[in-house]
Amino acid sequence: MKLHLVRMAKAQGQARFPGVEGFEARVLRAPEAVDEARMYLVLEGELIIDLPDKSYLHLRRNEAAHLQHPHNLVPVESVVVVVWKP
Repeated sequence: MKLHLVRMAKAQGQARFPGVEGFEARVLRAPEAVDEARMYLVLEGELIIDLPDKSYLHLRRNEAAHLQHPHNLVPVESVVVVVWKP
């Protein structure tokens, strides 16, 4: 099965693979607090991830991060990101 994740996420707000739990591509337009472990891959745009120790990660297209602790997502304008929930 071939899916164009960026196009589908922009058209529908999110894209999921049938039968695959915990995986989605979605458009993020507003800040979001996350309390669980997740992995991110930026497909389009830029994403700032604020960490509990007051540091941050700045992810651009084709960059990824795996986070084990609570964090905050802050999109730079609009971002299409793949999210894995282990």
